[in-house]
Amino acid sequence: MKFKTIALLFVGVVVLAGVAFAVVRWAGQDSPEIKYTATTMPEIYYEIIDNLPPTILYSRNDVILPYYQQLLAKDPENPYLKFQVGIQHILYGTTEEGLKILEELEASNSFMTNPNFLRVADGENWSVVDSLKQFLALGYLRLAEQTNCIMNHNDESCVFPISGAGVHINKDPAREAIRRYLQLIKEYPDDHLCVWLLNIALQAYGSVPPEVPANLVISKDALPNEYNIGRFDDIAVDLGVENMLDAGGVAVDDYDNDGYIDIINGAVRLKGQVRYFHNNGDGTFSDWTERAGLKGAYEGLNLVQVDYNNDGWMDFIIPRGGWKAKAGFLPSSLYRNNGDGTFTDVTIEAGLLQFAPTQSVEAADIDLDGDVDLFFGNEYFTYSKMFLNNGDGTFKDVAKEVGIYFKGYVKGSSFGDYNNDGYPDLYISDFGNKNRLYRNNGPDKNGLVTFTNVAEEAGVTEPKKSFPCWFFDYNNDGWQDIYVSAYKPGFISAKEFLGLPMDSTMFPCLYRNNGDGTFTNVTLETNIAYESFTMGCNYGDLDNDGWLDFYQSIGAPDYRAIFPNRMYRNNQGKHFQDCTISGGFGQLQKGHGVSFCDFDFDGDQDVYTDYGGFFYGDVFQNSFYLNPGHGNNWVNVRFEGTDNNRFGVGCRVKLTFTDQGVKRHTYHVISKGASFGSNPIRLQAGVGKATVIEEMEVIWPKGQKKQVFRNIPVNTLYHCREDADQLNPLSIKPITFILRKPDQQQQHHHHMM
Repeated sequence: MKFKTIALLFVGVVVLAGVAFAVVRWAGQDSPEIKYTATTMPEIYYEIIDNLPPTILYSRNDVILPYYQQLLAKDPENPYLKFQVGIQHILYGTTEEGLKILEELEASNSFMTNPNFLRVADGENWSVVDSLKQFLALGYLRLAEQTNCIMNHNDESCVFPISGAGVHINKDPAREAIRRYLQLIKEYPDDHLCVWLLNIALQAYGSVPPEVPANLVISKDALPNEYNIGRFDDIAVDLGVENMLDAGGVAVDDYDNDGYIDIINGAVRLKGQVRYFHNNGDGTFSDWTERAGLKGAYEGLNLVQVDYNNDGWMDFIIPRGGWKAKAGFLPSSLYRNNGDGTFTDVTIEAGLLQFAPTQSVEAADIDLDGDVDLFFGNEYFTYSKMFLNNGDGTFKDVAKEVGIYFKGYVKGSSFGDYNNDGYPDLYISDFGNKNRLYRNNGPDKNGLVTFTNVAEEAGVTEPKKSFPCWFFDYNNDGWQDIYVSAYKPGFISAKEFLGLPMDSTMFPCLYRNNGDGTFTNVTLETNIAYESFTMGCNYGDLDNDGWLDFYQSIGAPDYRAIFPNRMYRNNQGKHFQDCTISGGFGQLQKGHGVSFCDFDFDGDQDVYTDYGGFFYGDVFQNSFYLNPGHGNNWVNVRFEGTDNNRFGVGCRVKLTFTDQGVKRHTYHVISKGASFGSNPIRLQAGVGKATVIEEMEVIWPKGQKKQVFRNIPVNTLYHCREDADQLNPLSIKPITFILRKPDQQQQHHHHMM
């Protein structure tokens, strides 16, 4: 089959021309002047978003739909306004109402033959009539998902390839989607996305109707199944942590110091409530959002946990404004953990108030003085910030002084020590530009560290259209490698599944560290050369074999972006094996923040991931993938700094053990993981079949202080204090999660207004 992608013009979501931004006024070429009267956070944030014009943000369907409805009320016979209202209903989630309006227009000869609405001459973009046809097919496919995968949700809902309990009970919407996609393919045979979406509808329907040509049916083997990792059951609904909303970040850690790992989950919409799910340690979670004083803590397309004041209580940051362009000049928030189960917004008093779009914040002790500093990677061609920790709960921006002063579009950033000199370096995914690798030069004559961009000579500038990134040592050679994924707004593709040539500029880049200051791109040889358009992601060790695996959360705002998220297993540092299907990870809904975490302390890492898109109707349940276990051994270590930062961020850990007669070394740096996802800040390490860890070497950042522990029993949770001579086993009891019976599971209804 040969298909050509034809761009779909989402005319219903185009920002109206000439709309002025009433809140932001550009001041020169640096940053806008923000007008507000409030004096405290989060009231400043509330005031700014409450004064935004309704059409300045394409995904703000709660105000855009009423806006178009008001226009239509003044001009009720205007067919274009009817069309806009119909599309906005679909994007808002009131899908049946939208379909009704669009079908009435479809039945109108005057609408369908209006020369102003017919296909544009260049043949590359969709006209209003083309968009109407596309949205009708897509609307029925979305209605099929809403009435089956959401309202009658189970752990196989929308999991590719759709089968078993994932097949729809109410088949009528999928059947109508099939009919309409067949019409579209007949009319536009070059549109390969229609063929892909037809196949999603066929899988949801559960069979292939006789009128569907065999050459249009994609084999269920289109997605490679290269390793049987074992099925990870999705138990999010059972635990009450599914938080059905739009796109969001996750930050998992122990926020109340009871030993168990909790979940904080954000949202992309301007008034999307951050949720705090407390792990009760008895197999259940409780929603502690209000109890923790977080009601009204909004947004959080990404979330970052950090103990900024070194008091031993984990705080967190809500970066704001990512992908919102002019509407994104919003203040991020730092929430201080008060140590009594509550949080307080301390952004202003900490000196972190800034008005710039961002979703990338990273922490490291850049000057090795014992506390963590913060990098805010700002986007929309604004200057990023490097906030140096003053050690008293406040920060100072030193970006210009340290040499990280540039206008960019930062979509990802990650600290790591690529040259093993003990100082944290910084990799930056600068969307649309050459990516940056800032080498930490250590202190200058005034005692302030400086950075130099060495990305060109290191060979790590691609891909030009990039998004999330991270440092990790995928091949266990003692040198940190770099992963950076590709992403381009408007780009979605099913070419891989149709056997068509792919766009190599949309492949992720895996850079192997050569140990001499340079890197080699090993994407092809490691078997991950696929069009990825990744949003969220993270890494961990699914089977405790001591080799780091990773998960790609796939998607885009486009309603047609219905593609399986991907899990890759590391095959002994040689290459990666796609284990998406065997593990049950192929959720078709848009993926965002990802966490690898041993929530139940049975030794293996579970995976929690946020699902949902940008529009109000594009919501879905999050997933909590329970690890079935793989018979390998492990060690779990929580660090406590005394002279260093309290949670050991930046500690380098080397494990030495014998696995089935083979002497092995694995290398880890303590961090939260990737730039769009947060693992708990601790060591979670598999050691294969080793029955004892012969040596664990820990190097703390400040002073490069080294600890060496020997003959460590495996399958144990430890506390590692910086000034201790031995590891202290922790008596945290493993959890058996309480799962509901099928007849006890709550029905979750789709958002309607």
